[in-house]
Amino acid sequence: MNHKPKPYGNTGLFVGLKVYESSHEMVGVVAGFNPGGVVRLVRPTGYEWAAPWTRVRPANERERRQLAALARLHRTRCAGLAA
Repeated sequence: MNHKPKPYGNTGLFVGLKVYESSHEMVGVVAGFNPGGVVRLVRPTGYEWAAPWTRVRPANERERRQLAALARLHRTRCAGLAA
């Protein structure tokens, strides 16, 4: 069974999509949607913020690599704290 994410309205955004948000100039992942066209975003570090869907676009390849690098760095730092 193929479970494709359901897009939010006609925005093309869906939970789990890697995106770039222009007002914070940061990449993140769509965590959910709030009423009024507000997108909830999260970074691998756990930082969360909300932005209007008009400020969010799918991440390009460079931005997806940046998000992956941030996740690796965060995992490395957390592993160092646990030792």
